[in-house]
Amino acid sequence: MIKTILNIFRQQAQEHKTIKAFYYNRNYELGSGNEAHPLFWLEDPVYGRNENNVFSNSVNFSILFLPTTEESISHLQNLAFSIGLNIIERIKKNPLSEISIRPDWTYTTLREYYDNNSCGCRFSINFTQVNMQNLCLIEEQFDVEKEFDDAEILKSFDVSATPNNDIFYQKLPDFDIKTRKQ
Repeated sequence: MIKTILNIFRQQAQEHKTIKAFYYNRNYELGSGNEAHPLFWLEDPVYGRNENNVFSNSVNFSILFLPTTEESISHLQNLAFSIGLNIIERIKKNPLSEISIRPDWTYTTLREYYDNNSCGCRFSINFTQVNMQNLCLIEEQFDVEKEFDDAEILKSFDVSATPNNDIFYQKLPDFDIKTRKQ
């Protein structure tokens, strides 16, 4: 399911005439200077919940440009909004996309965004997706006779004495901690 969601947005970014790169990653990786712009950034994590065998999901994505002048920022924000809107509408019109975008999406304009001072628009969209799990195959995913392997939790430590040192590994420590004044 997650791969399907990523592929839907990757395809839109790849096929859009203006977008030069697609990334799916956490936002703290954004603005490193390694990205080609205009950029489609799909944020990790993808959020979701199950409601009666229908998944309700939420994603955030940004369309980002690198402005050359202060005056170009509003123009690029407008262009980013137009690109994001076209992508949303294209997904909605595609019956093969396997998702249904809800009409409650939002956008935020961006200026001096992250380390590379990019600008554009960030979109938050909610969509539904049918639970595609083949319920007939659930029992094939489990083994009622399975047992966990015994694995050594901690590595063995060498407790042998070295010259001029003695190790008293069988002697318990003696704690004489004062709990009140005498």
